[in-house]
Amino acid sequence: MRLANAAKVGLCLLQAGCASHPSSIDARYVSPQTYQSWNCEQLVEERNRLHSEVQRVSGLQRENANADAAMMTVGLILFWPALFGLAATRDRTDELGRLKGEYDAVDQSMKVRLCAPPPPPVAPPGNVTTVAAPPPAPASAPPQ
Repeated sequence: MRLANAAKVGLCLLQAGCASHPSSIDARYVSPQTYQSWNCEQLVEERNRLHSEVQRVSGLQRENANADAAMMTVGLILFWPALFGLAATRDRTDELGRLKGEYDAVDQSMKVRLCAPPPPPVAPPGNVTTVAAPPPAPASAPPQ
């Protein structure tokens, strides 16, 4: 009976205490009407600012999600008092969802205004990990 109760408590902590991974956080709706009076230059600047902020907050959220996962593993397998550490990380789900929504609204406003698309960002919002392309292979001389 005690084991069943401990398992129930562990599952509750697992669901309530862990920070979500940034890629699993959906954008909250922000009306593109918010940006209807902005010109293309302002929209591009705001898009770039939002992209940087989404990248920053996604990195913080990823760190918290990874820390929570590590604490949960240690807590469930080795040392249950470590589960209290789950409350120490800050979940930025609301902030990240709002930023992604603002980014989408600015992007839609740019399309409506027919703004020239800016160069593509290094990584889409929420997916901070990038893989560098391998360097080109040196040209080799044909064997003689």
